[in-house]
Order: sequence, then C-alpha cells, then structure tokens
Amino acid sequence: MYIDVHCHLDHSKFQSDLDKVINNCRKHRVMAISCGVNKDSNRRVLEISKRYPKTVKAALGMFPFDAIGIQRDCSYSGSIPSKFNVDEELDFIQKSKNKITCISEVGLDKSIENHQFEKQKEIFSKIISLSEKIKKPLIVHSRKAELDCIELLETCKHKNIVMHMFSGNFKLIKRIEDNGWLFSIPVKIERQQHFQSLVEQVNINQLLTETDSPWAPLKNIERNEPKYVRYIVKKISEIKKLDENEVKKNIFMNFQRIFLKN
Repeated sequence: MYIDVHCHLDHSKFQSDLDKVINNCRKHRVMAISCGVNKDSNRRVLEISKRYPKTVKAALGMFPFDAIGIQRDCSYSGSIPSKFNVDEELDFIQKSKNKITCISEVGLDKSIENHQFEKQKEIFSKIISLSEKIKKPLIVHSRKAELDCIELLETCKHKNIVMHMFSGNFKLIKRIEDNGWLFSIPVKIERQQHFQSLVEQVNINQLLTETDSPWAPLKNIERNEPKYVRYIVKKISEIKKLDENEVKKNIFMNFQRIFLKN
C-alpha cells in the first residue's frame, strides 16, 4: 500500500465529499494517518478513523499555536476552535492510546511574532514525556524552530520520531539521520529542490511519505488529498534510481516498523 503519514481529513475542505476522498484512497490503495491539532479536531479525527477503520488511522495532537491559545485559522473546522486545557487534553490522549497510531500534530513554531516560545517548549516537553509513557511515535512540526525541536527530542529515549515536512539545513538533516529518526516527504518534492536533495542524501529506510492534505497540493491542483501520495513515491524512485514498487515497499516497511510495532 501507499502510506500518507500526515494529513488532516477533518479539515472543513473535506466536509462535503469525505466519502469520495476515502474512496479515492481505496482505489489507489492508500492508508492515511489523519492528525488532530486541538481538542475539537482530535475528536473529529477519532470519529473519522472509526468510520473508515481500514483506510484511516488516528493521530491526536496539539498544534503549537493551538496549544498556547492562539487561534490562527477559523476555516480549519468551519468555526473558531474552542480553547482547551492542555493537561486535560494530554489526559484525553493518554486515555485514547488504544485508538491511535501516534501523537501528532505537535512540535514548535516560530513563524509568527507572538510565538510565546518558552510556553511552547514547556508544552512540547510534556507531549514528549507522554509519548514515552504510552509508547506512541511522534510526528513533529518544526517550522523555523528546527534546532530547538531536535534538542528537545534528543532528551527522549525512544526512536520512533518522524520529522514532518522538515525544512532545516543539511547539517540538521544529518543530525536527525544519525539519531535514527525518519523524515516524511511531502508532495512539494515535485517542485522544491530542498526535498529532492533531502531524499538524495537520506537512506531510504528513513523516509516516509505525506500529503499534509488539504494543504501543499501538486502544481495546478487546488486541494491536496491522500491519493496524491503516489506522486511522491514516483519522484523518490527517480531520485534514488530505484524501481517504483521497490520504493513503495520500502516506505510501507518503514511505516510498519515505526507505527505498528511500537
């Protein structure tokens, strides 16, 4: 199967035709991990994974800005997400551990002026501790905070860590690779040299694929969705000079090793 380890099927852009999106996954043999970003999102993700258990796996999380109470994008759920207590939501994630594949979307982000970075780090440290306690992998957001994320994650004992759409420099990429963590490669590899060079450098045993749907679509495509993950596999096969089926098999094995055997 193809694997999309990071998408947001609870987004409002999928509300009108989610059944069609899931059918597209089935048609193209795609398994998707849908990631929550806040209290409301987490509950929708669980509902979706329950509705489509053979196609969608759940990941619960707290996007860095949601966790510190900054509401960035009212369109995410079609309404303004409710504020929530971080510790109570961590407790909810722990109680839901048997229903989830991993913890995501979580991490650090310095992309806005009022980023309250120390508070972000405090919350992310709690999330890392929870991931160890319940033995679930982490899929990590690290926009403009790549080194800070790595340093915090290096305090973590387990190795089941995936860097989502990692944009840091190649010194940091090597550090991540040496730590035994994985990179999820987005559809952006179609047009961004950074991800093409990352794939060229990193061992295929440390690569996964993601769409970050509905964001970051292919060129001339308005909305991204999991079915497009096959284009990432194709591009990786071109860069690695490997058969496309071999790449797909390797990525599926990486997925099994990290998400199904923890």
